[in-house]
Amino acid sequence: MSKASEPLSQLEGFEGLWTVQRGNLRCTAIRLATGGVCLYSPVEKLSSEFARLAPVRFLFAPNHYHNKAIPEYADAFPDARLISGAEAGPRLEKITSCKFEGLEGLKAGLPEHVSLVQPDGLKTGEIWLRVEGSAGIAWVVTDAFCGLKAVKQEEAALGFLKTFPKYGIQNADRFASWVRDRAEEDAPMLVLPCHGSVVSGPNLKSDILALLDRL
Repeated sequence: MSKASEPLSQLEGFEGLWTVQRGNLRCTAIRLATGGVCLYSPVEKLSSEFARLAPVRFLFAPNHYHNKAIPEYADAFPDARLISGAEAGPRLEKITSCKFEGLEGLKAGLPEHVSLVQPDGLKTGEIWLRVEGSAGIAWVVTDAFCGLKAVKQEEAALGFLKTFPKYGIQNADRFASWVRDRAEEDAPMLVLPCHGSVVSGPNLKSDILALLDRL
């Protein structure tokens, strides 16, 4: 049985930011200043969802684990450039047999309200998007956080993937310190994870800080 998919939707309060989810996995699209979009963490069997946002300029694998859908999207969008951080690139190329560029081209194409940030203390080469909008600041993250939502629960809660502390973290103190500093500076109103539901609200910063204490 195939996993249920939610339709592509734009994030209210964050111009040029779209998301689509299949099962527990999420792909996010960001409009580029130079025209077209970048797809952050492509998800299998969802490439057709982004046809109306074309042209797709970049396919961004934001850590070295998020690679299964790269061949599908490379076929669907043959003119798109494959992008990764320097740390994730070697493993991605070995697993996918595809050639990845560094971040320079993507950085040049991003609008002023979007930036790339790399958390400290991780071992997967994970890179986030920081997006400023009328609703505040959003973090688009890979595996560092996930959105947890029970069947009858109205709002999602922020959590860690069960595998993240073991397979994602190299130095827990460095990671926690980096995220605390970033959360204090940004006070994010929305976290858009690659796993699970979108998490938002005015108490999100305090939720992030409380979650870090569990490390």
